[in-house]
Amino acid sequence: MNRNQIGDATEIKEKALSMEARTVGIASVKAINRFAPPGHRPDDMLKGARSVVVLGGNEPTAGAWRAGTNRVLGSIGYNRSQLASSARRLAYYIEDRFGYYAIPIPSGNWIGHYPYISLKLCAEMAGLGSRSMAAGILLNPRFGLLYFNAVITTMPLPQDGPLAEPVCPHDSCIRLWEKKQTTFCLSSCPDCLSGEIKDGKIHWMEYRQDLCFTRAQTTAMDVFQKLLLETVNEPDADRRKAILFGSHFTRAVRSMAYASELSAQCFNCLRKCPVVLRQVRKLR
Repeated sequence: MNRNQIGDATEIKEKALSMEARTVGIASVKAINRFAPPGHRPDDMLKGARSVVVLGGNEPTAGAWRAGTNRVLGSIGYNRSQLASSARRLAYYIEDRFGYYAIPIPSGNWIGHYPYISLKLCAEMAGLGSRSMAAGILLNPRFGLLYFNAVITTMPLPQDGPLAEPVCPHDSCIRLWEKKQTTFCLSSCPDCLSGEIKDGKIHWMEYRQDLCFTRAQTTAMDVFQKLLLETVNEPDADRRKAILFGSHFTRAVRSMAYASELSAQCFNCLRKCPVVLRQVRKLR
């Protein structure tokens, strides 16, 4: 990469930060394609793509982590739409300023559980974090939990590359594993999470999303469809009425009316995570 490309990358990062991203990294399409399956690669979405600019942010505030219930934390802890808006504006900026094609990565719950591309993979290749034992969530060394969006572009840019050292496991988790063969996240939800630490590194981990999904994602489109099918298949008229006018179905309909987001993560696996707690400052 020449000096001009390095300067352009710096300008793009500064612009992204001014658009409310908390942190920014750049990954090469070639690096992402080493792991992404065909059909889910950046150049599947934009022909000739060379780089992916990843924006991280919208993490829960310190106060959100102190919320009284998981429902409150899940409702106010984050906002994915803000980063999507920033990515779209950054795509316009790259096209107008540098003359290269650019598209924001489509993201959000309207594309279901099979997204076009893994934003976590893009963020990992851009050096914005590493996978954790807490449901494979990407943890950033500075901000802890982050959400991501990104811009795919044909512009050649210097890549930041993955982190040299993984964020997880934390030193205190390694010590806990050596004593009790568990970690703070694994002990918080042993039904959904499992794994092993070996030689101070994650040896293997498993996230059973099928269990977590039914517990955590309890409103919006997915649950509406599930309850609607249950209602249609219910032969008893009184029970059908009870389902349709019950509090669970009412919450699902209300959440669809006001937002496309699911009230999803219970956050239990992160409430005691040392990496996350490091970011929770003592405030008044």
